[in-house]
Amino acid sequence: MFVTFFHGVFLGLGLAVLFIGPSLFALIQASIKNGFRSAAVMAFGISLSDVLLVSLAYLGASQLLDNPKNVEYMNIIASIVLFGFGIYTLLQKHDKGDAKTAHVVVPAGKHLPIMFVKGFFLNLFNPSVFLFWVTWVAAASSQYSGKRQVAAFFAGTLGTVFATDLLKSLAANSIKRVLTPKLMKWIHYLMGIALIICGIVLISKVYFHKTLSAA
Repeated sequence: MFVTFFHGVFLGLGLAVLFIGPSLFALIQASIKNGFRSAAVMAFGISLSDVLLVSLAYLGASQLLDNPKNVEYMNIIASIVLFGFGIYTLLQKHDKGDAKTAHVVVPAGKHLPIMFVKGFFLNLFNPSVFLFWVTWVAAASSQYSGKRQVAAFFAGTLGTVFATDLLKSLAANSIKRVLTPKLMKWIHYLMGIALIICGIVLISKVYFHKTLSAA
């Protein structure tokens, strides 16, 4: 059981290094803008959605992806969510004062529910994330015998992903102390643009799939 758990830990470490998606951009932006506590709540939302996706994949909801229409709808919803968060990020006001005022954190209590919902749905509506977990659920189910071993594997994986998300948030929160207000403003813009680009990529998949189907 412990060996299986550590196999999951290794997968989680690999994800922490290799996987770059809209949730990561949002996590870093939340830490820089609102502080570590807000980013930690967002990381919890992301982690909870991962647990839900793994559970759905294990229960057989992966059949949803067999229907191209379902994948298309998921991509459209995800692109709208990403566009919405990206535009919201770009339209937010920025501090114009000195370095001290630029690093004043907005009271976390006002943002915690929003951070949780943002992290949860950014991750939940990303079809590539669901497809990834479906693949690994299938692999783990064939390699390990019994629900306990599968649960131990994903406990190691998801626990490691959550822990590394917290470390990334902490690192981003530490880095902001040495950033100038102008640079922080541009980083904020870049995070918003990154979310919008992710939305464009998803909606382009729908367009090209329809084009290829019609050809």
